[in-house]
Amino acid sequence: MKSPLLWETGGWLAFLIVAALLIRGDFRSQLSRNQQFGLLIALLGLLFFKRLPILFINWELNPDESQLLSQALTLKHHPVYWKYIDGATMGPLSSYYVALPGYVGVPLNYIVLRWLAFACMVVSVTSGYLTIENFFSARTARLALFPLVAFLAFTTNMDFLHATNEQLSLALIGLSIWQYARLWRQQAFDSTTGLFLLGFLSSLVPFAKLQGTPTALAVVLAAFLTLFSQYSTLPRSKFWQAVASLVGGGLVFPLLVVVLTLSFGVFSDFLQFYIAGNFAYGAEASFWDFLLLFPAFIAHTTDFLVFLLPTFAVILAWLVIRPRNGDNKVSLLLFGLALVAASGYAIIKPGNAFTHYLLYLCFPVCLVNAWFIDKLRTSLQTILWVAFVVLSIGISAFLQADKPASDPLTIYKKTPFDFRFFRRSPTAQEVLKLAKSGEDLVVWGWAPMYNVQTQMPQGVCDNHVIRCVMGSNQPVHRARYIRNMEASRAPVFIDAVGPNSIWLNDRARFGYETFPELKQYIDQYYRLVAEVEHNRVFVRKDRYKMVTD
Repeated sequence: MKSPLLWETGGWLAFLIVAALLIRGDFRSQLSRNQQFGLLIALLGLLFFKRLPILFINWELNPDESQLLSQALTLKHHPVYWKYIDGATMGPLSSYYVALPGYVGVPLNYIVLRWLAFACMVVSVTSGYLTIENFFSARTARLALFPLVAFLAFTTNMDFLHATNEQLSLALIGLSIWQYARLWRQQAFDSTTGLFLLGFLSSLVPFAKLQGTPTALAVVLAAFLTLFSQYSTLPRSKFWQAVASLVGGGLVFPLLVVVLTLSFGVFSDFLQFYIAGNFAYGAEASFWDFLLLFPAFIAHTTDFLVFLLPTFAVILAWLVIRPRNGDNKVSLLLFGLALVAASGYAIIKPGNAFTHYLLYLCFPVCLVNAWFIDKLRTSLQTILWVAFVVLSIGISAFLQADKPASDPLTIYKKTPFDFRFFRRSPTAQEVLKLAKSGEDLVVWGWAPMYNVQTQMPQGVCDNHVIRCVMGSNQPVHRARYIRNMEASRAPVFIDAVGPNSIWLNDRARFGYETFPELKQYIDQYYRLVAEVEHNRVFVRKDRYKMVTD
């Protein structure tokens, strides 16, 4: 099925079939557990079918993918985080997760990375379904998640299609919320095992990506509030055991990180570069300035705005109809809104308009949807909801149909699955004349794709040098960069500042020679051997003699 027209037609047909199944499920008096599970599989199947061509593109779609892969490659050879790599806002768990296939001999390329990211996406959607099912019902869960699955399946925005560094943290957040929902459903907030697991899962989130911390904290806070609401009904010993279990579960992994970082001599790096460095991370303006700009940011992100339209519609429908059926469960609406607020804060606080940050809002929005959908229970309301989602996706696709021929997604769609072959650029080919896979490679600029293409680990902690050339803490990052260069003695150094580097395009401002200590080190130990694709390739002088002899 290589024809892009057939693939696109198949995707829309699958979308309509899933929509029809969701509507049909509402007309059945009662669905068995297997039938309910089948509808979840249908939603995941739609997502898989639409994502399949992307899963077989073995080229970089976004520099974040190369950053994750270059970090994973480095950990395969040098497994101590913060000694050999620093993922900046990415936590160690994300890099180790991507490195796992490499430890068993699987090549670390873009296809492997995308399958790993897709696995996280499946965990996020499935845990989201199970969460809403615990809070409300299976019917509410599949309807509330339908806009999310449609959005993730039909988005044409590369920031939502590439393997983002948020995926593992989103999966862990999803599991944490599901665990909270299980305790809520069973009214088992005196379960020491369940609370320990909730605390443990939540504590993993900051070490996957620090940006997910506010959302994880919101889940833990909800657990504490629910637990304290039962203070008068629980025996004192049981209550304090429950509190200790939740706190203890949340401390186990952070304490393990402290022990390991102390053992490997990188505790100060962990505090300085991950904790302090990321708390200071962000553009130069206040949170309130960025908050005012946030609506315009969403308005310009068409696919995400389309994802939000059903939410606006269901809230409006609820305000008009004001149904009165069953338990209001206002606490669950407040929980959903708290997750929206916490995730929104995490997105807005850094002040960077990175579209993939919006993924943190996806499930909180679905949880808010669920509260309103649970109040609108008639089959006609289900038909209108499903039809609105299908129509909004269809209109969005029609409006975005005329993408320019140079758009990357347009190119990939022309020949599905023809980009599955691993590609080495002329720069990578030049590097491999001077060194070999497995040896260290240092890239100055923001182009970690060369580490991936050569399968060479990083010779320095940073796979982009933004913090060495921008911000107030440059001296600290530059000092570490030189220490890393001296320790690794990488055979090849690339100055990639130019058109192949993200943001760092101006050689006069950002070239390696603008960093005096680095220039002195390179001049002393390296020799310029080629300029390929506007990249300057240097080789260590002792290695140059070996290559030329």
